[in-house]
Amino acid sequence: MGTFKARIGVSDGNGGPTEWVEALVDTGATWTVLPHSMLERIGIYPDTKMTFTYADGREVLLPVGEARLTVEGKATFNPVVFGEEKRYLLGATSLQVFGLIADTTNHRLTPAPVLLL
Repeated sequence: MGTFKARIGVSDGNGGPTEWVEALVDTGATWTVLPHSMLERIGIYPDTKMTFTYADGREVLLPVGEARLTVEGKATFNPVVFGEEKRYLLGATSLQVFGLIADTTNHRLTPAPVLLL
């Protein structure tokens, strides 16, 4: 599977500044992960902690909050994991919220069918 990056905007959704970053599109990651220091700098703070599992089976308890993400011209609130420095991942949950799929062949995000069943 190919990987690529997408430009995303991150803000607190309350009129604060939007910070634009290049995030790795990672369909293997459930949630979006952004650096702890960046999130706090723009006024986003954790409101809970959750246990996450790495690919190698290790588990880690990490803080989680909510940020207003902008992707492909659309903006909405998404859960974000407070991660390590220089870790910018756009996860599968955010892609679903935005109605996007990762086209790893052409290295781009494309609209996905949004189903109501």
